Amino acid sequence: MTVKAARLTMSPRRSAARTAAVAALSAAALLGGGLTAQAAAPARTTGAAVELVPAGVLATRCYYRVNASGGLLVRSGPGTQYRVVDSYPNGATILASASTTNGFRNVGTNRWVAAAYTVRITSYPCE
Repeated sequence: MTVKAARLTMSPRRSAARTAAVAALSAAALLGGGLTAQAAAPARTTGAAVELVPAGVLATRCYYRVNASGGLLVRSGPGTQYRVVDSYPNGATILASASTTNGFRNVGTNRWVAAAYTVRITSYPCE
């Protein structure tokens, strides 16, 4: 009895998504970093072209100055319903995510500050 391997075919959209995923994994391996849930952003397809969202764009952290006269509360999550775990004085320089979630910037593991009270320091490059 002979067994023939079935040939599987993919739709063009699925093939493009798979190509994008392979490219993202390859780029992460070459750059020496692993993919995170943030960096594994979906590819955007425009006709036959596939555009990848650069991993560094999603994970960028920048320097900010605290602009809150009474200081800035650090919360355990991205919202006012989360408990206060620390605070920064007015004028302090902090390293925080460039992106926001519910109006809050991530400043560390389980540490979030209100983005409205942070001002980007453009003289320092983002990381």
